[in-house]
Amino acid sequence: MPETSKLVHKIQEKAVQLSRPRVGKSSKMSAKVRLMKIKHKAIGLNNIRQEEKVFFLVKSEKGDIPVFVSKYWSVGKAVDSIASLCNVVNNNHKLNVPKLCLFKEDTNLYDRAGAKIMELVESELLHSGDTLSLKLNISE
Repeated sequence: MPETSKLVHKIQEKAVQLSRPRVGKSSKMSAKVRLMKIKHKAIGLNNIRQEEKVFFLVKSEKGDIPVFVSKYWSVGKAVDSIASLCNVVNNNHKLNVPKLCLFKEDTNLYDRAGAKIMELVESELLHSGDTLSLKLNISE
């Protein structure tokens, strides 16, 4: 009888473990799948080596466009390149006009225009495969 109760207890524990949601694995897997889809269609400069590329899905007035930039570029250079790839007018070189900025959710990445993409990836502010918005910052 004690062996039977132990066996029943083990089966119940296993059933409880199986019924728990596996959030970690599925979210990691969906992020990898999203990154693979972005990599498949991404556009960017051909002279960037594969190990330097960081991929983003950029939402702009022209639609959602998968792009890649070099991890060694500054945020400002990445904004210029992405604007060119997305055919968006970029007047960041002019004074007293709204600046074209990259946003991740509500975080304005252009505030860190001198920072390298690699620094933002290392600090986990950005990840390859993230969705960014390219829009004018009217608040300046």
